[in-house]
Amino acid sequence: MVYHELDTIQRQIIAAAAELVGTVGADFTMEQLVERANIPRATIYRRIGNKEALLRHLAEQHGHEVETADIRSRMLEAARQVFGRYGLQNTTMEQIASEAGVGVATVYRHFGDKDGLIRAFIEASAFNSVVSELTRTPSADVASDLRELATILLRLIDENRAMLRLVLFSNESDRTYLQRMRSSTERTLARLTDYFAFQIAAGRLQAAGSAQDLGLTFMGMVMGHAIIGPLHYDIPLDDPARVSRLLVALFLHGLAS
Repeated sequence: MVYHELDTIQRQIIAAAAELVGTVGADFTMEQLVERANIPRATIYRRIGNKEALLRHLAEQHGHEVETADIRSRMLEAARQVFGRYGLQNTTMEQIASEAGVGVATVYRHFGDKDGLIRAFIEASAFNSVVSELTRTPSADVASDLRELATILLRLIDENRAMLRLVLFSNESDRTYLQRMRSSTERTLARLTDYFAFQIAAGRLQAAGSAQDLGLTFMGMVMGHAIIGPLHYDIPLDDPARVSRLLVALFLHGLAS
């Protein structure tokens, strides 16, 4: 995709990102981008993707590689890899520094300690904030709502699937560390439950089960493609939009003729 093919909102996002690169460098945060572009985080994920995808678009726009000396993001990405490999309890700051290609003092300087790094990592994952934005104002088009939600959740879960595997199958030593992230996934279910309750009350969905049942079923379908397929069956998530269309069609209409 080249710059002139992007729509107006995508151009606005990329222009805001380019301004941030020019002022604070590639080490800008998604929160800074949301504020500069005046566009919700969920819309940024839907139209562009994650920060790495955004930097690729910037590189295409300028015709050369954007300087990506984004130390903080690099360390958070290293943490994602190392946590997924060894678990939270067994991971050391030294391992994260080595994975990121920085000195361990740099990791401590940015995050203070391991708990600070974990808090920053969980905040950066931002599952609950994205789901909150997408479900705050339900529309009359349930299928469109759910396709949009599924596409973004698939991308987010795919990016964080190693950590989410720890959330789902953690051992005793990791549970204390994971409590904050587990609370975030519980809030995500609560948001989905509220959404389905609203649509049932509006007469747009049949009450085939409770609103929470529907939320759990929807989350389970998404996680099957984002976690179970790639991790256990080596089935890559190569087209989230296609998968979201399939999931929503099955969720709303099933297979019976």
